[in-house]
Amino acid sequence: MSAPSIPTHEGIHVYAAVLDVLGYRARLAQDRNSGTPQFKTLLQNAMAVLNQVNEAECGFQVISDTIFLTWFAQSTFKSFLETNKRLFVAFLEQGLFLRGGITYSQHFKSGYVTYSYAFAGAYDLESKSAIYPRIVIDENIIELFQNSEGSLDFTDLVKSKLILRVNGTCFLNIIDDENWSTLRDKAAALFENDRAALAGNESAFAKHVWFENYLFQSKCALGERYIPKPSLVK
Repeated sequence: MSAPSIPTHEGIHVYAAVLDVLGYRARLAQDRNSGTPQFKTLLQNAMAVLNQVNEAECGFQVISDTIFLTWFAQSTFKSFLETNKRLFVAFLEQGLFLRGGITYSQHFKSGYVTYSYAFAGAYDLESKSAIYPRIVIDENIIELFQNSEGSLDFTDLVKSKLILRVNGTCFLNIIDDENWSTLRDKAAALFENDRAALAGNESAFAKHVWFENYLFQSKCALGERYIPKPSLVK
C-alpha cells in the first residue's frame, strides 16, 4: 500500500514525531540560578544520538523543549521507531524523560514555512494521550499496516516487539533484554534527583510511578523497585 499521491504544493505524507523534554523549565531555571550550562550539555549529549541519522530519510529540529522528527520512507517505519527508541534511551541516560506522539499525515515544508497535519496530530498525541514518559503511536498507523497488501510488512513490525498496547493506547516499547538494567538504574537515579521536588506534586510523581510499573512489568525485570511503598502515618 503506497502513500497517497499529494500535489507538491500541498506537501507529502510522512511519519512525524513530536517529543517533549519533561521538566525542561525546572532544569533551565537550575542553569540560570547556578550560572552553568549543565542542562544544555545534557541536551546536546542526548541529541548526539541523531548524528548518525541519514537526513535524507529523517529530518529533525529542536525548538526549546520540543523535538520534531520527520521520516520520509513509508516502508521503513520500523527504522523510525528504532530511531525514536534510541533517542528516548539517550535522554534517559542523561537523566531526562521524554514524552511524545507519532503519527502519519500530510506535511509541507519550504524554507521557513512548515505546514503540517503530521506535526499537529503528533502534538495532540503528546499533549493529550501520552501523559506519562512514553511515545504514543497513532492507531491509524497500525491500521495502515494491517490493511496493507505486502509493501508494509506488519509481521516484521510485530516481531520487532517495538509496539505495546495498554488500555487501547499503542506506544513505543523502549525496553529490550540488553538495556533493562541500564534503564532501571537511570530511572532510579532520575527519581532520586527529582525526589524532593516531587513531594506533593502528584502529577509529576505519577509519571515516575508509571515508568517504574512499565519497567517491572517487563519479562526482563530483576531486583527490587526503587520508589518507596506507601507508609502508615505515625
